[in-house]
Amino acid sequence: MIVIEQFLACIKSHGWRAETRPTPPLPQRITDRYRNLPKLWLQFVGTVSELFSGDETTWFLCAGDYDTRLDHAWRWDEWEQLSLQSAEGDEIWTAEIKAFWDDHLPIVMSVRGSYAYYAISMTDGSVVYGSEPEFEACQTAAGSFQDFLNKIKAGEIAL
Repeated sequence: MIVIEQFLACIKSHGWRAETRPTPPLPQRITDRYRNLPKLWLQFVGTVSELFSGDETTWFLCAGDYDTRLDHAWRWDEWEQLSLQSAEGDEIWTAEIKAFWDDHLPIVMSVRGSYAYYAISMTDGSVVYGSEPEFEACQTAAGSFQDFLNKIKAGEIAL
């Protein structure tokens, strides 16, 4: 938890707003779809209920954001849904999009400038970055969720 507390202190000093409190468990459809969730990330979403930039254009997805029964301005899988709309009618492309998102859980979303995200790869636990127009064309940003937090703290990743 010290890693999370240090990260939150750092990001708050850069104008981010955060709320911490025990959160409801992740919806089962998330834990069924994504099997290799990092322990630190699970602690993070179990503690942090809201975390967003001062201008409210970038935010970490927290447990409540994955609950589709709640009303959200942006769905946790918004970029996947946009890609699927683009691929409508193309079965091969649709299958490729679904396979990509089955392996990548979005954890940060941004609408600052362009639509972008950070996601955890279920293959190796790395954190990837992608943006429009081809959300599935991503690059590795950090080797793990902890590395991701450390890179943000060090200013190597600017959110």
